[in-house]
Amino acid sequence: MRRIILRGGGISQTSLESSADSKVKSSSQSPRKVNLTRSVVTAAGYEQDIKNAPASIAIVEKEEILTRPVRDIGDMVQDVPGVYIEKTRVGSSEISMRGLGSVYTLILIDGKRQNVDRDFDYTGWGGTFSSFMPPPSMIERVEVIRGPASVLYGSDAMGGVINIITKKHSDELSGGVQLDSQIMSDARFGNIFGGNAYMNIPLIKNMLSLNLRGSYKAGGRNAYEKPAGLKQWRNGQIIDQDYSNPYTGSTAFTNWNVGGRLNFTPNKNNYIYLDSELYFARTGSLSGFGGGASARDFYKLNNVLNHEADYDWGKLTSYVQYSYMTWGNHKQNNGSNIPIGGSKGDKVLWGNKGDGRTDNMLIAQSSYFKDFSLGNAGNILFNGGVHYIFEQLAIHAISPDNRITEHTNQAALFAEGEYLINEYISATLGGRYNYSDKFKTTPNPRFYVNINPTEWLTFKGGITSGVKIPAITQLYNYVNVFDVAYFGNQNLQTEKSWNYELSAVLDFEPTMLILTGYYTDFKDQIISTSTRMATDPTCEHNFCWRYNNASKSYMSGVELSLKVKPMYGFSLDANYGFTHTEVLKAAPGYAYQEGEAVNNIPRHTFTLTPRYAYKDFSAYLRWSGKYQTPTDAASTANAISYATSTRGLLGKYYKDYQLVDIGASYKFKQYTLTLAVNNVLDVDFWDPMLYTTYGANNINNPVANGGYINPYQRVMPSRSYWLSVRADF
Repeated sequence: MRRIILRGGGISQTSLESSADSKVKSSSQSPRKVNLTRSVVTAAGYEQDIKNAPASIAIVEKEEILTRPVRDIGDMVQDVPGVYIEKTRVGSSEISMRGLGSVYTLILIDGKRQNVDRDFDYTGWGGTFSSFMPPPSMIERVEVIRGPASVLYGSDAMGGVINIITKKHSDELSGGVQLDSQIMSDARFGNIFGGNAYMNIPLIKNMLSLNLRGSYKAGGRNAYEKPAGLKQWRNGQIIDQDYSNPYTGSTAFTNWNVGGRLNFTPNKNNYIYLDSELYFARTGSLSGFGGGASARDFYKLNNVLNHEADYDWGKLTSYVQYSYMTWGNHKQNNGSNIPIGGSKGDKVLWGNKGDGRTDNMLIAQSSYFKDFSLGNAGNILFNGGVHYIFEQLAIHAISPDNRITEHTNQAALFAEGEYLINEYISATLGGRYNYSDKFKTTPNPRFYVNINPTEWLTFKGGITSGVKIPAITQLYNYVNVFDVAYFGNQNLQTEKSWNYELSAVLDFEPTMLILTGYYTDFKDQIISTSTRMATDPTCEHNFCWRYNNASKSYMSGVELSLKVKPMYGFSLDANYGFTHTEVLKAAPGYAYQEGEAVNNIPRHTFTLTPRYAYKDFSAYLRWSGKYQTPTDAASTANAISYATSTRGLLGKYYKDYQLVDIGASYKFKQYTLTLAVNNVLDVDFWDPMLYTTYGANNINNPVANGGYINPYQRVMPSRSYWLSVRADF
């Protein structure tokens, strides 16, 4: 018998037993075995060996997280093939998967949704929410699904899912503290300092315990300057550029969070926890609107009440979750922006005193899992349930005419069964029926097959659908503080995708090789087009944005992952990802986009990480690269306009790059000291080039050296030195 069922895994990933004494429970009729060192729960909602999971899934272990600098979730998953991390204008990470943008990536913590309305924030601050994560010392592992997972997780999971699994409660006093600092060799980039901690406190043996956690991280500004020699047109002559604000980059940042979880186990069959966490983030851009810097404060309060029941008749997991998020802009007392080079203002404008936003979300879910034995005919693993989301978004404004408070209700029924026919083959069939009070109901199914011809070889593949329900802000009209109008469209359709994938898994004792190919057909994509008052008589504002279902595109690619277990102390992790995206049908007036890439995700990415460990010493070298990162398509209708576009200046791709990082750790009893050098070769990602600009309609007043562009798609820090001291008890 090759396979055994691990019972009690559950989507919430909190076991009824403590991690210290949890055991593998097996059904005598069940033909599946789970390797506990690489088991996952996110793919199907219950524990499975990674090679048998009905999805393309990767695991980021806690050792990888604790031995390198981590500012946000993007830093944790950057090595996973098929995953691309882009730093925003405020220095945070936006996470894309398999050619789909960050709004199609769903983030979970212990199976609980963290995403909010895609337009809760805008103009480059969206990645701020990737910093809302548990303290690294509290994280057990991170599971990453590439490809649609809407059957189990609903809207937002069209591109993939990131599930952060935290440490379980136990009946022993335990905890951990980590202090770290990252010192930059280039003064243009700010140093970063932080610390995080967690503690598990048993209150009543085998019944009641308390988990406490918290983290703090602060970093200086990334103040790289505009290039020398920049010119401008003023009063009929060309003069040197006015350096009233010479900076571009992000302001200093501060992130902190504090939380706790009360765990109650009244008997061996039931487990209840109440979890609450408060997050804070302050981020900004040195090149904000109006010439100065801009910064915002974000708060998020997240509360979860979870119950798990494990009986002979099945496992029932139910929870209620409430989250509150809000942000406000920094301003000076006189109402102006933050001073040039600054990172905060005299005050923060909350609610209708400014133009911030507030989001309230209520989620309720109940799911049922049962292993049904069919005797000699095999087993059926059933997982199904109901899901409900209420979300209210408030767009604040000083003017009552520009304020909006709207809400949506979503409900779903989902069910999925995995039929373990025998020890060689299994099939998974599932579906979800999505209801929204704003849109038509949408079904989305999934079918997956696993074939195990030998102990060391697995073939798996399937067809999976994904859905994305339009954001609240895409339905209603409003005008922001910069006189930019957004015109909603209540006739929008749900975005849809079909994903086809096939994988081969070679699992020898010392090595595991996973090769996956996929093709995603994406239709009814919601796009936004803009016009301006000067050229559109129907636009009565500086800019007017409109939403439509106009685009159709596809994404295809190959993902390769190789893991070599330690031999004589040496081990290896290697990953490669190839991603090709293409617009098949563009919005009216944007025909030049057809045949071009959908976004700026690199076509080729790789990571090679050899490691060495001997007793209490360990070391690694990480070599990574990004190649053929597409620039935005541009129309050739106007030759000068094309020549001054990113495509015209840089060509089809941004500049390729490679990075090398090294690190070493030594453990002294319960203390661990880690030193890492990042960007060892000190690659300079800020290398702006000057070009000629033109005046109105791209024909008047040519100015040599009137503009600049950076050949790299993202600006990474210079060489830096990261020191971490960790204590576990």
